[in-house]
Amino acid sequence: MDAMPSASRRERWYTSDRRYRLPSDWGRRKAAVRARARGRCQAASHAPGCNGVGTECDHIVAGDDHDLDNLQWLSHECHKAKTERENAERNRRRKLMRLHPSERQPGLLDWTPRRVGGDSPATPV
Repeated sequence: MDAMPSASRRERWYTSDRRYRLPSDWGRRKAAVRARARGRCQAASHAPGCNGVGTECDHIVAGDDHDLDNLQWLSHECHKAKTERENAERNRRRKLMRLHPSERQPGLLDWTPRRVGGDSPATPV
């Protein structure tokens, strides 16, 4: 991994409010997660290009739960792949929310075949 992150990676971090939501002891928590992992990538399934060396602290369940049980140590490649999977799933759910169920034209009448008093034709409801 490069010593200096790419401009696009820096821009994403600088436009994020994530750093302001981290607890004041984030550095200590991150060090504890790294020590627990012995510096190794803890991904359940490793991404192509993962060399097994962890470099980044990741929230197992995305959000602001900074409990040590919700943190894992991942390689850059595994962290990137996990984030891409989470983003794809979030985008898929958002797309489904934007889709409206097809509605019948409200001016249409529902016709049901029922007989009212003998031989009369079907009547609208």
